[in-house]
Amino acid sequence: MTGRSNSVRHDDLETFSDADFLTLLRKYAIDDGDSVDYAAWQASADDMALLDGHIAAIGEFSPKSHPQLFQSTDVQKRYWINAYNALVLDSVLDLWPLESVREVHVSLTSRVIPGKGFFYDRDVVVGGERTNLLSLEKEVLKSQQDVRLHFALNCASDSCPVLRASDWSDEELDRAARDFINDPANVAVADNSVHLSSIFKWYRSDFPRDLYAYLQQYAAPALHAELAMAAENRFPRRYIEYDWSLNESE
Repeated sequence: MTGRSNSVRHDDLETFSDADFLTLLRKYAIDDGDSVDYAAWQASADDMALLDGHIAAIGEFSPKSHPQLFQSTDVQKRYWINAYNALVLDSVLDLWPLESVREVHVSLTSRVIPGKGFFYDRDVVVGGERTNLLSLEKEVLKSQQDVRLHFALNCASDSCPVLRASDWSDEELDRAARDFINDPANVAVADNSVHLSSIFKWYRSDFPRDLYAYLQQYAAPALHAELAMAAENRFPRRYIEYDWSLNESE
């Protein structure tokens, strides 16, 4: 079945919609978005075609190529987050079966640099421009200037933020930040140290200099108190090893 574009023409004016993509996420992103049923998705010709149509629409429309369709910052932010997540999912399904995004070998150098084959060597098209997932992520983070996107962008791995079917309003971005920060797998105070997701190391320049104060904004009462104690006692940071296993449902 051939995929169709998720664009709608009304009186010769085109609009972009991610409604089909969100419907697919609600169907296949399970366990509150913690994992994805890739096998079932890949087995459905209709749903693969629906995703193909959405990927085609991303390839044609973006806030850069059609600014008149994405006039508010909220609409732009929603587009970029869901577009990145959709392109990651599409790449996984295209390469299925797959154990980890770090094990995709497209070039000789991708056999030496884990993740290069998936995030750099494979082309994606966004709004008529050819790019790759790594460059797209950097562009999105730079253009949106909202550190909460680090809790919304999903890299199809177990240590990534959960995959949400969301409109990415301020409330939803705050929810994503709270959920990520209050998960002990991402932020925990133990053994006189603050244990942090590697995201806070790789993107440290994106976060406020006083990281503990930033985390406290979203922390539940117990974690808030622990972070305050950690800041007062100048506890060192320890970064948690990232689990790049595919976020595949069992």
